[in-house]
Amino acid sequence: MRVFPLIALQRLLETSSKLAGLLFFSAAVLAAPQRDRGVGMYFDQDLFVPFLNQDRDYTMGLALEFFWDKQDGIYPLDGMVGRVGRWMGLGNADDNIVTSFIVGTVNYTPDDLAVSTPILDDRPYASLLYLGNKRVRASKSSAVAAEALIGVLGTDVAKESQELLHGWYREIANTDEPVDPKGWGNQISDGGELTMRLRFSNSRLRAESPGTWDLATTWALSLGYQTNASFGISGRYGRISSAFWSIPFDPVNRGSFLPSLSDDEVYVWAAYRARLVGYDALLQGQFRDSEFEFDGDEIERLLHEGAIGVTAALGQAQMTFSINAKSAEFKQSKQREHLWGSLNLIYHF
Repeated sequence: MRVFPLIALQRLLETSSKLAGLLFFSAAVLAAPQRDRGVGMYFDQDLFVPFLNQDRDYTMGLALEFFWDKQDGIYPLDGMVGRVGRWMGLGNADDNIVTSFIVGTVNYTPDDLAVSTPILDDRPYASLLYLGNKRVRASKSSAVAAEALIGVLGTDVAKESQELLHGWYREIANTDEPVDPKGWGNQISDGGELTMRLRFSNSRLRAESPGTWDLATTWALSLGYQTNASFGISGRYGRISSAFWSIPFDPVNRGSFLPSLSDDEVYVWAAYRARLVGYDALLQGQFRDSEFEFDGDEIERLLHEGAIGVTAALGQAQMTFSINAKSAEFKQSKQREHLWGSLNLIYHF
């Protein structure tokens, strides 16, 4: 998957669109006509950046999210979120509350997929299959979010999905490349290991021209298989009707973003985040022994992440496309930045 012809990108987009369309249609038929809930499908792939994609590092992420508005009594962290919000000065009288369940997977690989032995100067194979429960409580100018996530490291889901995608491409392009990855047996916690993460964030609207542009900042704290603190800034410009905290920046991995139940809109957006890393099991391993993992002094402690994107909503459907970038995560000789694309599809009902 070094440099893909545009036909491969086109076929993948067509397949994704058909799956999303089937899911959204089914949800619409079965649901009450209220538009206070929805479903989202999120696709992260370096394939989405034609001629620049590199089949390595964060190579693929997929997630399916169900979200709804103003539901009480079913979210396990809601009491804690409310207390944190009051401590931060966020009242309850005019809260906008959105809750979600999300299931997803993220996959990481080294650069050379043809080698079956551990590559000691590149990142280890790693994968996570997870279920997350999120809540945003927001007023007009402030939002507090919390997420509880449980997952399994080291399953064969990543290996099988990557082999399927590579085989699909070889058949379409009538070529011998890309090869099937040979090193998934060396992945972090190979065979499976339970893990979890708690994440809290606070977003503030700093400036705006209502309906045209806004600027916001966010700080966040994660505890668990990824332990870190971050600070970010984001901005939008266009025809805006959704809440400032709903920018779809990195929903598969670390975003506190939840979809907003908004009217028609179209806007361009940009986001930046600096992250101070304390621990990352996807690089350093967890409790189980792994064939290869980095020591603490081999990972970068300060990361820079960013994205630019365009979001458009018409009627009950919303689509976002973005290009994402991340600075080098480790200090070995093959350290490098990474780019990938995101396609997010949402349907409100």
